[in-house]
Amino acid sequence: MKKIGLSMGVVCRNFGWERAMEICKKSGFDAIDFNLEEYNIGDEIYGGSEDAFLTHFTKIKEKAKELELEISQTHGRCRTYIPDDDKNREWFHQVAEKDLKATAVLGSPACVQHFINNTRWGMRSHEEMRAVSNEMFANIVPYAEKYKVKIALETFGAAKVKGARTRDFFADPYEMKRQFDAMDTTYKTFCVDTGHTHEAESFWVPPPEEVIRILGKDVTILHLHDNTGHWDDHLLPGMGDINWPGVFDALDEIGYSGVYNCELRLGFYGDMLEEALAFIGKYMRKFVDEHGKV
Repeated sequence: MKKIGLSMGVVCRNFGWERAMEICKKSGFDAIDFNLEEYNIGDEIYGGSEDAFLTHFTKIKEKAKELELEISQTHGRCRTYIPDDDKNREWFHQVAEKDLKATAVLGSPACVQHFINNTRWGMRSHEEMRAVSNEMFANIVPYAEKYKVKIALETFGAAKVKGARTRDFFADPYEMKRQFDAMDTTYKTFCVDTGHTHEAESFWVPPPEEVIRILGKDVTILHLHDNTGHWDDHLLPGMGDINWPGVFDALDEIGYSGVYNCELRLGFYGDMLEEALAFIGKYMRKFVDEHGKV
């Protein structure tokens, strides 16, 4: 049976990590994507003592083991390099190391990291976008190798530049592969974010099923969510117009054997979140078992 998972950042913010994990398990999920963006260098976990760091993440790992809940992936920084900001670069290196170290303590194989993006960088030359991205990932590869966890490059979608929507540079699967191939390490993988890719289809990006085929066997992590091709809505799969049977066919073709993890905009559900998750767990189990059919 395929495993289903949930990106649980909002659940943790609402209930605290311990109760959040209990709710995910009760709702029928086999695995979680643990969000590390909640931590920062100035807090008592990332900025405190080694003992405090290890104790905190060991407790989370032990709770997951008690619940028989797999921590299949973590999510590191969405914010990456800012143009012409050395202080930001230093911050990113420090926090990325903590993300990868936390991932190792949690016993998870990979940490999702974002590319640089045109929303922040504007319309730069291809050469500059490649060079800055290469620099950023080259600087954190040593941490991945030190802690023996993979950097998961997440597929991108649309960007907003000067008030207009456009294709993000790293929405192009061939640019993603170029970056992937430039990383001199085995500690790397891809996270396919179906909603990001679908959002960029109107800018001549292939649909999610084709991106999966292009990236191939290096896809080991998923962020499954839906939209209508206009905005990154993070809807429940089946609520937009992604070709889900096609996505599942492509995953079968590349031999995907990982968790079918969904990344949803759970803030929609307000104080009904726990009740909503009970439904979402049942829905995703049926959706995955029936190969993307509602």
